[in-house]
Amino acid sequence: MAGQNFLIPNGTFLAELSIFLIVLAVIWLFVVPPIRDVLAEREARVAKAAADGKRAREVLEAAGERYRSSVAQARGEAARRREQARIEGRAILISTRERAQEQSDRISAEATIELRAHADAAAVRLRGHVDPLAGDLADRVIGGEGIERT
Repeated sequence: MAGQNFLIPNGTFLAELSIFLIVLAVIWLFVVPPIRDVLAEREARVAKAAADGKRAREVLEAAGERYRSSVAQARGEAARRREQARIEGRAILISTRERAQEQSDRISAEATIELRAHADAAAVRLRGHVDPLAGDLADRVIGGEGIERT
């Protein structure tokens, strides 16, 4: 063994080197391509998922904007209808008050006319009773029994 130099490769080393190169070639040809394919497919799925997520966010933002727009429009419409209802309510209230005032004035005028008619009728009746009594009283006060009334 003294004659062997460790710097010069022997047959074992060359056999191990050739087996290593064969194994490396087999790995490079048969193992690495499927791993690359799987990694490429995985990267494509991740990219697709990211694109889908971005699209979903955009769709969600658009839907949210449409929702906010619809809500704002509905609130505006509700406010407009409330204001219109208030205006109509005020008009109805004013109209009702005017009709009530007219009816009250009419009833008051009718009552005044009726009361005046009753008062005039009562005055006429009372004059018919009071005039003879006044004449009798005047005769008694003056003492004139022979005075004729006209």
